[in-house]
Amino acid sequence: MMSNLQDFDDAFLNQFSSIETERICLALSGGLDSMVLLHLMHTHLDKKYKIRAIHVNHNLNESSDNWSAFCEKQCSELGIELTIKSIEPVNDGFGIEANARDERYRVMKESLSTNEFLLTAHHKDDQLETILFRIFRGTGIDGLRGIIHYMDNNDYIIFRPLLEYSRTDLEEYANVNNIEWIEDDSNKNIYFDRNYIRNLLIPKIKDRWKNVEESTHRLSLIAVENHQLLDELASEDLSQETDPNSISISCFDSHSIPRIKNMIRFLIEKNDMDMPSMHILNSGLNDLIKNDEKSAEIKWGNHVIRRFSKRLYFLNKLEAMPFEAPDDISWAITQSINLNHPIGSLEIDFRDGVGISLDKCSENLQIKFRKGGEKISTSKQKKQKTLKDYFSEKKILPWARDKIPLIYDNQHLICIGDFWMNDDFKATESEPSFIIHWNTEMKIS
Repeated sequence: MMSNLQDFDDAFLNQFSSIETERICLALSGGLDSMVLLHLMHTHLDKKYKIRAIHVNHNLNESSDNWSAFCEKQCSELGIELTIKSIEPVNDGFGIEANARDERYRVMKESLSTNEFLLTAHHKDDQLETILFRIFRGTGIDGLRGIIHYMDNNDYIIFRPLLEYSRTDLEEYANVNNIEWIEDDSNKNIYFDRNYIRNLLIPKIKDRWKNVEESTHRLSLIAVENHQLLDELASEDLSQETDPNSISISCFDSHSIPRIKNMIRFLIEKNDMDMPSMHILNSGLNDLIKNDEKSAEIKWGNHVIRRFSKRLYFLNKLEAMPFEAPDDISWAITQSINLNHPIGSLEIDFRDGVGISLDKCSENLQIKFRKGGEKISTSKQKKQKTLKDYFSEKKILPWARDKIPLIYDNQHLICIGDFWMNDDFKATESEPSFIIHWNTEMKIS
């Protein structure tokens, strides 16, 4: 360990000298590492930050409820607010342990408030384990970075202040400070890949190469620098593009295949997608960037990159897959209505003389979704065109068309989302009226 506990504390606190936030949320499992971090935060930083903890019950162990109760007791004794969340991991093809980890992070990120940091208690042994696991599974420069010490992903920030410490360091600190923790007996089950690496491989590696943790740490730092250089190159190559969800194929003109892959990987990370395997990326790359005769795509996990009209679109599976439209939905416009992801919600802004006339339609409308054959009136002369032709004319993305809410008053289509309105229902000056706002994260055109 360090020469003394004062050095330990000083080195820990020094990491927080540049942390600009008022609120910190600690990921608390109840194990050694997170209990040490809880003790350090409470002892040294309780007055500097508003500290709370979050515990995620994976429901994978018969003792998992006991672990939740342990965390609740420890936080209560320290006067620290604790949030407990429960998840039900499934094997989605990447292993149940990977799904549990992904679900845990998803729940924790959703729990964060604005400008609140998430602290996790990963340590030096975790770094070695993670890099070995990624090497055996197959990884690139991004994977060799291992566990990132400080990660700002725009939507959230994750900080790992114990990454410079070994498990031995943490055990000594816990014993000196009488810190209780729980041991997860499933960590000894070598059926799981990480447990196999932790319990069987790493002890043998350390017997042969005493400084392997430091060597792995240096590898991680080199990979971080190289990844940063690749990101800077991708940013330059994509400097004409402003939307990370969609880019023009022309960005790839005159660039080598490795450079094109670097741009695509950069955008995959920008869209908070899991990185696909080299095989998946390579197998679909040619169609994605060169074949303009069909709508090419690459699919993996919950993600899709799709080509349309000489652009690439970075989508989640729900945005890309066909929509199973529900039955017609009744909507009392005095209340906003949530249509769920990826569609979003609808709400009304009541005004006078703008938008839809309240004298010409009911306050009880119907929401439908495209089934085919719908027609719209395009002018006072009652000209009609099919909804399909209108969507094509407006370059509405094909996979978004069946997810756009169609608002009806009885049999009359009065609005398409919030970007088309039936002139027959338009309010005159000073007439009581309303405007529809469609709140969605979907890219429509």
